[in-house]
Amino acid sequence: MHPEKNWKYYLGLSLFGYSFVPILTVELLFFLPISHAEAASLAVIYVGSGEVAFFAAIALLGRPFVDTLKTKLKSFFIRNKPARPPRPIGKTRHTIGVILFFASFLPYPFVVAALMFLHPTGRDIHYLVAALLAGDGIFITSLFVLGGEFWERLKRLFEWPGKQQAA
Repeated sequence: MHPEKNWKYYLGLSLFGYSFVPILTVELLFFLPISHAEAASLAVIYVGSGEVAFFAAIALLGRPFVDTLKTKLKSFFIRNKPARPPRPIGKTRHTIGVILFFASFLPYPFVVAALMFLHPTGRDIHYLVAALLAGDGIFITSLFVLGGEFWERLKRLFEWPGKQQAA
């Protein structure tokens, strides 16, 4: 099933591409002629914008895109194995995935609190940015652990129940 190539598709692809730019270029902010505190504040916003763009891209592109991306990544890392239908994930894998999913959001309030109350300087700023990048890495890992059905359940969480009755 090929997605309809309308504005949602192209906007989703653009946001997906942009979502990786902050992760790859955030360290360049520390070469700007601004203070470390300003660079750290910009880094938090910059990395956060990449994560928001990733969420928006997944929402716009939907499950077929996630499944296609997952298949392409698997084929890149695993070669010459016969394709088999996806299996439902077990309870342990689901629990680990949910823990990783929620743990990926923890670095953000800690970094904000550190910036507000501890007034980090010099090398501390790099540790805060590394914590933010680790949160993004944990988030992406949780997506692969939880699998494709997770997104369908998450999307249904935000649907109005009256929508099914009207159809």
